[in-house]
Amino acid sequence: MRTYIVRVTRLLAVAVALLMLIPTHAAALEQLCDTAYQDCRAPLLTLINGETQGLDVAFWFMSDTKIRDAIIARKRAGVPVRVLMDTEANTSHDNADTLLAMKNAGLPMREKTTGGILHWKMMIFVGQNTVEFSGANYSTVAFGPGTPYVDYEDEIIYFTEKPSLVESFKTKYDDIWTSTSGYANYANVTTLQRRYPTSPKDPELNFPPSENYRTRAIDRYNAETASIDVSMFRVTDLAHSNAMIAAVRRGVPVRLITDEIEYRNPDRLWHAYNIDKMAMGGVQVKFIAHRGVSHEKLVLLSSQNLAIFGSSNWSSPSAASQLEHNLFTTDTGTVGWMRAHWDRKWNNTGPSPETKAYRPLPPDTPTLKSPAEGATGIATSVTLKWYAGKWAHKYDVYIGTTTSNMTKVLSDAELGPSETTTDLVSFQVTGLHTATTYHWKVVSRTMANLTATSAAGSFTTSTSASGGSTLPTGWSTRDIGTVGAAGSASYASSKFTVKGSGTDVWGTADEFRFVYRTLSGDGSIVARVATLTNTNSWTKAGVMMRESLSAGSKQASMFVSSARGLAFQRRPTTNGTSVSTAGPGGTAPYWVKLTRAGSVISAYVSTNGTSWTPVGTQTLTMTSTIYVGLAITSHSDGALATATFDNVN
Repeated sequence: MRTYIVRVTRLLAVAVALLMLIPTHAAALEQLCDTAYQDCRAPLLTLINGETQGLDVAFWFMSDTKIRDAIIARKRAGVPVRVLMDTEANTSHDNADTLLAMKNAGLPMREKTTGGILHWKMMIFVGQNTVEFSGANYSTVAFGPGTPYVDYEDEIIYFTEKPSLVESFKTKYDDIWTSTSGYANYANVTTLQRRYPTSPKDPELNFPPSENYRTRAIDRYNAETASIDVSMFRVTDLAHSNAMIAAVRRGVPVRLITDEIEYRNPDRLWHAYNIDKMAMGGVQVKFIAHRGVSHEKLVLLSSQNLAIFGSSNWSSPSAASQLEHNLFTTDTGTVGWMRAHWDRKWNNTGPSPETKAYRPLPPDTPTLKSPAEGATGIATSVTLKWYAGKWAHKYDVYIGTTTSNMTKVLSDAELGPSETTTDLVSFQVTGLHTATTYHWKVVSRTMANLTATSAAGSFTTSTSASGGSTLPTGWSTRDIGTVGAAGSASYASSKFTVKGSGTDVWGTADEFRFVYRTLSGDGSIVARVATLTNTNSWTKAGVMMRESLSAGSKQASMFVSSARGLAFQRRPTTNGTSVSTAGPGGTAPYWVKLTRAGSVISAYVSTNGTSWTPVGTQTLTMTSTIYVGLAITSHSDGALATATFDNVN
């Protein structure tokens, strides 16, 4: 048995008081290290430097050069070293230099290549019969404080010589090292042989993705009858949150410490959703008050004397996608140590406050996007769209004929945030009156019911419910896909005037205005695009053949764009990707034609309607009866573009 001695420099005047706050070792052969006030890097380096028989390392990222260099030094001293890693960490963390240094030093390295990330943070010391693991990355700030209790990253570092745990990690490490499914050689690997005898897994351990962390944890939450206390860095899996709320509802108090920075992390929008939802459901929440990050993952279940500790966050990837290690332990010493550790933070009984009250934050102010402000010709059934920002999750929508008399038509609906600037939230309003000006606004709401209200917008409906007007016999018109502003079509003096919105006719689904009739068997559609507004450089109008009126239908089109030339564009399979063949440069006026002969569609262009130049052909198997006609998309959703067509045949 080895005893680790961790020293922290203190002022002599408070030495005795601080010593009273340090939890004792959890059990024989165990060492739990608290990064709030202890130098947990020192015992780790002692283990690395003292290893003579073998060292196995796994990490998400490693930016601490002292730890890195100590590992490399063991390799140079002749100690067998293996490394499991993940190059995906290089994009968001200071990790690439470590991987290069290890590679150049000759360390055998294997990487996770498919599925979730490699989220292990552990080392096996063969000659010392010890394993170290935790939720801490090997960074310069994760293993000890800058100033004790004031500037640190919340972690518990676990060193153990318990044979069942050590042997379990050895077996699991070998399983991964020798796996050819989802793992690949990164550098210096000459053999995939196992290093250790195979041993049964200690039942207290949990190794996602082969074992589901969420399922096992929630089963224990649901069995708890006394209290649940949690420190959790990231909470994006609603199943854990719902289990906490359910515990409160059955009379089990729940307390949660989480990270305030993560609460407004723009890359993790659903963390705030879950924290606010739990707080509204009766969970007591605190943010950390010290500098640094609350990166700990710890759950304490009192009536079961159970501590759940390890690398898994409350996230879907941590449940059964990422490579994780977790301990579900009822060891009295370990649970007692973790209980004292957690209570000190919650109750702020240490030398400096470590937690503070949770205060929810409001959402961003929503911005109305579609219909465009002052738009006209809008159908009486319209899809309203707005940019919600990153922190709203619920919405009220109001609409009326005056700004002072709007009716709530949507109430407290969970529609989610706008995760990107082009990710708009939408709601369809039906039953509007024709030829009427409407005003509308959106009230955004967080899960804590803090609100932000948009400015009012307005639009005017068309004189007909469909947004169109009289067309020749046999012709119809409608918008295809979820367009931001309803289009329209009219016919007079042998000319079609078509107005349309939409993002594009492209990708796997289309948004545009279509004027169409049916065609059975072989045939053609010819038109001259006489005029086309330059709403966007990719605004385009032309002739189309289409299997159905669904957004993802098979289709072929010969388009004239406002500033990007002509193109033969088509989608050969339903909901499939689109392909394009460039035609000549130019814009309206231009003649365009499509012909169908069996399953072959050919596209042509002409400057005079007499001499035709082929652009391309496409084998496109569609039903016998299809839709043919005129199409326009503004490529600026919510804004209408206008095209006129003549010589339609």
